[in-house]
Amino acid sequence: MSELPTTTDTFYHGKVIIKQLKKGYRFAVDSPILADFLLGSRSPALEIGCGAGVISLLALRQNKFPAVTGIEIQEPLYRLALDNAAANGLSGRFHVIHGDFNRIHAGIANVQTIFCNPPFFKAGQGRVSPDPTIRLARFEISLNLAGLLRGVQAILAPRGKLFLIFPAARQTELLAEAAAHGLHAVWLRSVQPFADSAPDRVLLQLQKKKGKCRSEKPLVIFKSKGVYTPEMDKILAGGRVALLVDDRGERQNFV
Repeated sequence: MSELPTTTDTFYHGKVIIKQLKKGYRFAVDSPILADFLLGSRSPALEIGCGAGVISLLALRQNKFPAVTGIEIQEPLYRLALDNAAANGLSGRFHVIHGDFNRIHAGIANVQTIFCNPPFFKAGQGRVSPDPTIRLARFEISLNLAGLLRGVQAILAPRGKLFLIFPAARQTELLAEAAAHGLHAVWLRSVQPFADSAPDRVLLQLQKKKGKCRSEKPLVIFKSKGVYTPEMDKILAGGRVALLVDDRGERQNFV
């Protein structure tokens, strides 16, 4: 593990322990929200850009997957993901690859479930952080939207599913780019800070086969400033039951 200072946080009433950088990229509420949105599967899953492993470990603690492989390009975050897997007794189910998804996805095939909290901002858009861990995690520097979707389309099983959380302001762009790469939205849920706020994020399930896109009622995070809604409280406690999809257990190979 690097000597960078870290803090230790917990989820699900202390059932999940997460060590993260004290200064640099730190996970946000997007992580438990996306973990909650994932459909369960009997096959292993893949997380692209797993960071310190938060989403994968939350999903595993809910037994949504038998195992998850995470890919992380940044060495400090990769090492934290390994430490967090061990701290939670999940090293046997959470496998982490240190590498660039753009370069290694050719060695992966037939994945039933892929999930990702990708960089939200285009390179050069807004103020780019001087911290490299924040810069790579939040800005499309090492992985842009087109590259992500192109790689996913190549490795996703015919009946596979991709789950994303993304800025609501880029929803139209995301849907158009996904369709250009042969991926289509079948489930959508907006995320709003407050009940009277406009959505600032969107949760999406995409797949290769076209289908009617279901739209679920928005997830509202706060009922008042600093006070979570009952649904958000339940998400943070890990209380939602995993939905299971029969994917026929098709074989997949990870590098």
